Order: sequence, then C-alpha cells, then structure tokens
Amino acid sequence: MDTQNYSSLVSKGRVLLGIALAIIVTAARGDTPAHKGDQKSPPGEDLFIDGYIPSLHIQIPDEGVAGLRRNPRKYVRATVKEGTIVYTNVAIHLKGGPGSFRQLDDYPAFTLNFDRFAEGQRFHGLKKMHLNNSVQDRTFLSEKISRELFEAAGVPAPRAGNAKVDFNGHELGLYVLVEGVNKQFLRRYFKDTTGNVYDGHSQSDVTRGLPTNSGENPRDQSRLRALAAAVRESDLKTRLASLEQTLDLDRFISFIAMEAMLWHWDGYVMNRNNFRIYHDRDSNRMVFLPHGLDQILTKPDGPIFPPAAGLVARSVLEIPEAQRRYRERMAQLLTNVFNLVAITNHIQKVAGRIEVALSETDPQAAATHQQRVLRFCRRLQQRVHSIERQLSPALAENPSQFDNAGIMAIAEWQPKIDLGNPSLTQDHEKGRTLLHISTQDRGAASWRSSALLDNGQYRLVARMKTQGVVLGTEDQKAGVGLRISRHKFGQKISGDTDWILVGFDFDVQQDQSDVELVCELRALRGDVWFDLKSLKLIRR
Repeated sequence: MDTQNYSSLVSKGRVLLGIALAIIVTAARGDTPAHKGDQKSPPGEDLFIDGYIPSLHIQIPDEGVAGLRRNPRKYVRATVKEGTIVYTNVAIHLKGGPGSFRQLDDYPAFTLNFDRFAEGQRFHGLKKMHLNNSVQDRTFLSEKISRELFEAAGVPAPRAGNAKVDFNGHELGLYVLVEGVNKQFLRRYFKDTTGNVYDGHSQSDVTRGLPTNSGENPRDQSRLRALAAAVRESDLKTRLASLEQTLDLDRFISFIAMEAMLWHWDGYVMNRNNFRIYHDRDSNRMVFLPHGLDQILTKPDGPIFPPAAGLVARSVLEIPEAQRRYRERMAQLLTNVFNLVAITNHIQKVAGRIEVALSETDPQAAATHQQRVLRFCRRLQQRVHSIERQLSPALAENPSQFDNAGIMAIAEWQPKIDLGNPSLTQDHEKGRTLLHISTQDRGAASWRSSALLDNGQYRLVARMKTQGVVLGTEDQKAGVGLRISRHKFGQKISGDTDWILVGFDFDVQQDQSDVELVCELRALRGDVWFDLKSLKLIRR
C-alpha cells in the first residue's frame, strides 16, 4: 500500500468519534471477503462499542487456587457467572507485568479462555479476553481510548471496555476488559489468520527469539530473522527496500507515530516492551500490534522523534525517506484522528459509565474519578498542542538556526498567563524592544518561544531589569528570569536590579527535541523587562 492510498483511506475514516471512536479505517481491517458482504457485527460489540459493563462472578475451586499459587501462568478451571448465565470449564490464569502483576490475595489480573476446555463456548461472542486490574491507570480509560485511536490510525488493535469482578465471593471492583489476540481477532484485519503472533515482552526485540501465542507453526522464526536482517542492513537504500519486503512499513510508520503521539513510553519504540508482531502470510510481511497501553501521556511535551530503543523503530527512522513519511503521517493523524473536541466528549461519555460502576464498587474512587479524568484530558490537550508546535513548518525547516559561533537569536515570543491578572506588553525604549511583565497581586506570566534542538548542552541568555519584585515565600515555583518548560529557575532574584545578564543552562537528551523557552515572572508583585535583542540561545 503506498503512502497516498494509505492517506486516502485514513482520510475516509476521518474518525467522527462521537459514539465510540469506532469508525474503522478501511486500511486497518483489510479488504477481506468476510467484510465485503458480511454486515454482522464483530463479537463483543455490546462490550466495546455500546459500553455495557458486565458483573462477573469468578469461582475457582480449591485445587485451582492451589494450582495458581504454584504456577500463576498455567490455566486452571473456573466457573464464571454473569446474571443468570453460567459459563463452566472456563480456562483462567493470572496475568500482568512487573508493574501490574498481583497475587490472588491482592488485586489479581486474569486471562480467561472460554473455548479452551469447552469447545464452542463464547462470552458475548468472544473466545478469549483479559481482565486487567488497571493499577497503573485509575481513570480506567487509557487502554480503551488508546486502542480506539490506534485502530482509527489504521493499526490493528484489540478492543477494550470494562467489567465489575468478584472472585470466590470477594469483591475486587472495576477492571478493564480487553479482547484477546487470537484468530477471532485477526480475522477482522487479515485474509490469512494462520500466521504466528509473536509476544514482545520486557526488553525483547526481533533479534531474539520471541514466544508465540497464536499460529499454526509456532516454532517458525524465519520471518522474524528476515526482519532482523533487514533492520541491520547498513546501506540505507537497500535497508528501505528490504524493510518494504519484510515489514508492513506503512502500518509500522503509523504504529510508531501513534506510540510517540500518545507518549506510550512503556511500548516498543521507547522501551522494547508491550508489543505483538503478526506474520501476515498473505503479504508475507510483519505487522506490529499495540499492547499494554495503561501508561500514556506521561510526558505531554515529549519530542515527536522520541529516543528509540526498539531496533526496528530506530532502523526505520535512520532512513531519510522514512523520516519524511513519518513526519507526514504524524501530521495526517493529527488532522484526521486527534480531534480534541470529539475525543474529550467521548472520554466524558465513557467516564460517566465508569463512575456509575465505581460508585457501586468503590465510592471513594468514584468521588475522585472526575478529577483524574480532567487531568487525563488536560494532558491530552497539552500533548496535541506540543505536537502542533513541533510539526510547525518554521521548526521543521529550520530546526537549529545557529550561526558559526553556535548562537541563535530568538525573536518570536508569545505571551502566556498562568495565575492571576498580570499584564504582558512589548515596550519600546531608546530603539529597543522590551518584553515586559507586571503583576500587582500574586500573578504568574511568561513570554514563551520554541526551538527544535538536537542532543547537546545549551544556555539561554538575556539582559533583564527588575523593579519591586516580591516573591511569595510559600510558593516554591516563585521567581523571575529564564528557564525552560518543566524546569525550575536556576537562581532566585528579587527586588530592584538594573540591567543584568542572566542565563539558564540545560541539556537536551535526544535529537529533534521540542524545547519551550521561558521568560517568566511569578511573584506577589513586581515588574520585569527582557531586552528582546539580547535573548539568545547558545550551543555550548
């Protein structure tokens, strides 16, 4: 699939997210015969689209409990009740990684397979599902929203919903219910579902043998080895050609773009964790699938080219043509998928259902849930705005405008008020332009600019004058001067000062980092002026 056709397909999807972010991009599911004339809804639509939250009563006999204590990952038999419906001989084991795994006596997460010991048994049409304890995401939203966004971006993703759970008569509370990765899931996207699904776990990569959890020839690692050989090719043109033959590159570019846009720090790109790879035997190429999306948006201002630990991601982004396609794809996704109004409206609708369920199982969590949701939406908004800045043509065309001496003048600054009613003006004095901030009653305001910087050490400098600055002793963030976003002032200045030269030193850890530069006053009262002509960034 070429980039133009892919873009067209994603644009057709446009993701009008009002109901459930569930308009499926044509490219994501594939043009299979099963979808051409079959109007039957996929199994589990009531759980994942309509928002039904079932109450599940899991009963495991004593011998099964003992078995799980000996080997938590080995299936035992259980009975699952939902209202008047009873599912018997359900295969169940514990699940979870280093941060989320809990023992049976705590807050365990489960994998349930309804078909393994009782052929043909289904739960709302599903053969396999997971019950995640969501201990690392108490909004219970990250998995669902992320997976819907991945799918809208053209990346196959198992769906997520919620369920209330009790185990052997002990109420556990609200869980995140996630669709299992099996042939039933694969059939929605691929003509051939017989290929291997490789399980990417902590610090694993394509250069190592990966376990399989689905597939008719689980010991076959040949296509994994072919992909490993392609990413190690030293000649970039040859590497690109090899990757096109072994990897669904268009989908992979969308995959890594979505991981970066959602800042999925614990995924494949940044941490070589929480991923699946499917060998699509119809195209004979590998397709990456997202997994473990409960810790997103932790760094809203993260760079759009994040530090790549995953070998395939690093290898792809070293190729200039792939870099161009990646940046172009991110711009497409920002326009066609990241519709802030639609997403936040959808989040509030889902959150409303979650709060009703929480009120029945954990009233204290229900009381604080809305504040968690608001913070989640705020981080999403900050992330979208950061990506917009980083994709701006000015930054893209001139990521570093340093002269031969390693100095860059910063001429474009935007005002921002964070607290109170301070004033921000551009004053003119003796042929100079001064960035002026004034507050008379506890205020915080700043002039801000952005620079796209490569790895290295930098110093932001300016000439500054203050008058009557009084800092609040109880405000640890109080200060006046220069800094960068998410960092504190380097020194405390107050009172009256004539024109002095001030500076702020900082490090950039990776190339193509979007750094927000700040000239700020945060005080009980006072004035500060920054000489615009003196505001410079020095590469040390």
